[in-house]
Amino acid sequence: MSFSIDIQAIADFKLIRIKNQLTQEHIDISTKGGLLNSWILTPDAGCFDIIDGNNFEGGWGNFEANGFKGGKMNPFSCRLQNGKYVHESKPYTIEKFYLGAHALHGVLYDSIFEIVETVSTENEAWVTLNYEYNQIDNGFPFNYSVTIKWIFEKENKVYVETSITNKDHKSFPMMDGWHPYFKLDETLNECTLQFYNKGILVYDESLLPTGDVLPCHEFESPKSIAAIELDNGYLLDKRNPATTLESNNFKLVVTPDSNYPYLQLYIPSNRKSIAIENLSAAPDCLNNKMGLHIMQPQSVWILKTQYQLFYK
Repeated sequence: MSFSIDIQAIADFKLIRIKNQLTQEHIDISTKGGLLNSWILTPDAGCFDIIDGNNFEGGWGNFEANGFKGGKMNPFSCRLQNGKYVHESKPYTIEKFYLGAHALHGVLYDSIFEIVETVSTENEAWVTLNYEYNQIDNGFPFNYSVTIKWIFEKENKVYVETSITNKDHKSFPMMDGWHPYFKLDETLNECTLQFYNKGILVYDESLLPTGDVLPCHEFESPKSIAAIELDNGYLLDKRNPATTLESNNFKLVVTPDSNYPYLQLYIPSNRKSIAIENLSAAPDCLNNKMGLHIMQPQSVWILKTQYQLFYK
């Protein structure tokens, strides 16, 4: 078969390598967090890794301090104001990670997923992971499962499908998203960015949405990001939801389905990579309700994103 799957144990979790044997291109998936941690290109391209991932050689490490690289954002992303929200007239306070006054990036990002399926064929291979969330955080006392399917195909296509199932007898609020960092060169100075949107979210000084959305046409044509700082959210144009990051040698196209209508972009201070985050809702959505999804008892919600890398 053209594709193979290899599983390596690291600390209390595993790394799953899905490899195209014909080209030597491969991706690595971590069962802790269920995230994409590397995407290695062909030897002709210098075995370049377009993912700015985590060094897991010694285990999970300082994942939070290193920027939540690749993380699964669920049931909220970015900042939740003071870690508090109200659902059906009942107040809740998240216990998990805080940065200053606000809770960050949900409660699932370091959960250990179970491998439930691995399949290799001539044209693709995939792994299916599952995690059963059972009221782990007192600030989110609900029961649900998250199933993630990572697929690596020929022509350097990566698909990720997330399936969320409410296993509780009551409803609860939900948001889902991903936090991957991409790099197509040693720095972003040679890269351009292009996407269509219906507006930029207005953030306050704490990077919390005010509720306002302003017109933004800045990236409708490919725009150099060499001198641009980004920590912004956008409402994508559903007719053209793709985001394109391009360098002199590569082009990456990120295409979410309609359940991920929000885009968060972040460039860290070292400017070696850019986080292109597909989100189902805005930051602080448990409070501002912007894109918030309510999971009814026994309901299932499916969200998908495709990444494709082109050589130039």
